[in-house]
Amino acid sequence: MSEPVPNLAPAARRPVHLRRIECAGFARDDGLFDIEGTLVDTKPTALELPERHVPPNAPIHHMRLRLTVGRDFVIREAVAQSLETPYGVCGRIAPAYAQLAGLRIEAGFTQRVKRMFRGIEGCSHLTELLPVMATTAFQIIWSDRDNFDTAEVGNGRTRGSPLGGCHALRLDGEVVMRHFRHMVEPVPPSPTTPGKDQG
Repeated sequence: MSEPVPNLAPAARRPVHLRRIECAGFARDDGLFDIEGTLVDTKPTALELPERHVPPNAPIHHMRLRLTVGRDFVIREAVAQSLETPYGVCGRIAPAYAQLAGLRIEAGFTQRVKRMFRGIEGCSHLTELLPVMATTAFQIIWSDRDNFDTAEVGNGRTRGSPLGGCHALRLDGEVVMRHFRHMVEPVPPSPTTPGKDQG
């Protein structure tokens, strides 16, 4: 039985802003993967900016970022584009995202890139794409069963697969026990304190 769906519109309302983030993954002929992220901001009414008149539903921001990654989750290349921006100088920071090359998408990636591109060192909209693109990379690579099955258990989760990474896939949960038991090593019992009553 499915969970009840909450009411997302408890009162009368009108649209004032729309942000669309889209991520697409591609398998390349050279064995690598491209993840393309796009962010578009629009408003249903016209907007007057110091350097632009933005018609209704036209992009205020339109950013695109491509990451090329390997099966090891290491970024081989990063290319950013600022297609529509509030100010003419916004796009000048896009080449800075090339420095993502060499980073590995793993635990701590989001915090690391937010530090790299914080404040005047980056574009907040391009940086906002990176966490979603990172999870898209996992979806692409984990969809290959050979990659999914290379899990290594440690510290309460697995490396190389999503096991242990969310509520449904907890290592001691019913989904893992039913479908992925072969990938999870039994957790050894805690050592007993010497001299403590065993009974």
